[in-house]
Amino acid sequence: MKYLEELRNEVDAIDEELVRLIAKRLRIVREIARFKVENGIKLLDTQREFKVVEKVRRLSQELGVDPEYVETIFKIIMLLCLREEVRYVEECGSYRCCREDG
Repeated sequence: MKYLEELRNEVDAIDEELVRLIAKRLRIVREIARFKVENGIKLLDTQREFKVVEKVRRLSQELGVDPEYVETIFKIIMLLCLREEVRYVEECGSYRCCREDG
C-alpha cells in the first residue's frame, strides 16, 4: 500500500504542476489578447492552432503517448485560451480601453 501511496503522491505533484502551467499559459494568453487588440489582429488564428496540434501530436508520438489523447487535451486547452482572450476583450468593454492611450 505504501508503494501505491507514493505513486499517487507523484501523480498529485504532476497535477499541481499541470495546474500551475495552465495558469501561466492563461496569463500569457491575456498578454497575447492585449497585443492582438492593440494591433487589430483577430483573436482566432486557425493556422496557429493547426501548427500547435501538429507539434503536440509529433511530440506525443516521440514520447509514446496516443496522439489522439494529446490532441483532444490541447484542443480543450486552446478553446479555454480563446475564451480567456474573449473575456479580456469583454472586460475592456471596447478596443479603445485596451490601448495605453485610451
